Amino acid sequence: MSFVVLRLHERMVLSTFVRYLLYTLVGSFMLFTLVDLFDHLGSLIDNHATGSMVLRYYLYKGAWIIDQVLPIAALMATLFTVGSLARYRELTALSTCGLSLLRIARPLLVSGLVLVVAALAWREYVLPEANVRKWRVWEVEIHKKTETQRPTRQIAATGPDGRLYYARVYDPNKQTVTGLKVMTMEGATVRERLDAERAQWNGQHWVLQRGTRRYFVADEEVTETFTTSVAADLAITPRGLYRTRVRPENMNIRQLRDHRDLLRQTGGDPGSINVDIQFQLAFPLVNLIVVCLGVVLASGPRKTTVASGFGITLLIGFGYYLLMMFGRSLGHSGVLPPVVAGWTGNAVYAAGTWLLYRQARR
Repeated sequence: MSFVVLRLHERMVLSTFVRYLLYTLVGSFMLFTLVDLFDHLGSLIDNHATGSMVLRYYLYKGAWIIDQVLPIAALMATLFTVGSLARYRELTALSTCGLSLLRIARPLLVSGLVLVVAALAWREYVLPEANVRKWRVWEVEIHKKTETQRPTRQIAATGPDGRLYYARVYDPNKQTVTGLKVMTMEGATVRERLDAERAQWNGQHWVLQRGTRRYFVADEEVTETFTTSVAADLAITPRGLYRTRVRPENMNIRQLRDHRDLLRQTGGDPGSINVDIQFQLAFPLVNLIVVCLGVVLASGPRKTTVASGFGITLLIGFGYYLLMMFGRSLGHSGVLPPVVAGWTGNAVYAAGTWLLYRQARR
């Protein structure tokens, strides 16, 4: 086969894949938006939501839709691309010229790698901010709720005084903290640790209840206990705790790692955060796995029709999401280690794809 024909084949495969991918993404975005719009139409009307609010809400939600649908779109585009090659005997013609299945599908595999990088960047730089803005439009602008309405848990922050602050529960309505821990660091050494069962903001300072202060000087430890104490030396304010009020699902990998490190330093449990980090790293890789899986399935003896393509995509997509969510929940509950919890779905699907490929080669 001449180089010109080979290059023509690669451009044709790539253009077909990109076209189907865009069709699926646009169609999914419209479908998800319309279903969600009809589901929330009564709430939008009752709260007198303006067109600008609705448009911005679904624009920000579109970032989440794209993130969730991209693997499904990649699988469907692969099935239809390779299926069209098989249907018109192009796959057979290329194989008789001595090209292996992997060589024929090389444009698709490269596209899968590009999608992995793009999905990782999307989750790192676009999705977290879009989720926060979507929540703000829905809760604050449309439903007229204050941004400080919900108590939050497992807050870790660095104050303006350089201290590490950890709050087990922060209630922004009452401006109270339950389970406060404050660490004063000197390099990697803890110089002072403050623990309080409860802290109340009085407008200027935190009033601490039932706690201890520990001072570490050389090899000695000095402990002071108190029932009530006004901590005028604590520089962080309720606003400082509020600014760090970002849910783990709205954090990118860098924020999750910083949050995990703060939790460790302040005595919190970073187990759930470690699971979320592994999940964030593992999920984008599925784009390459489903491309490989789609190549193997569509190149089989059975022809891929539109109906069978949709059926296969739904079955594989829901199966993967079920595995990933199940593993994530087990990781959060401590049943599975973070790496196993985050990567189980990818491992199962990668192994299945390899077995199908080995069987196809026979």
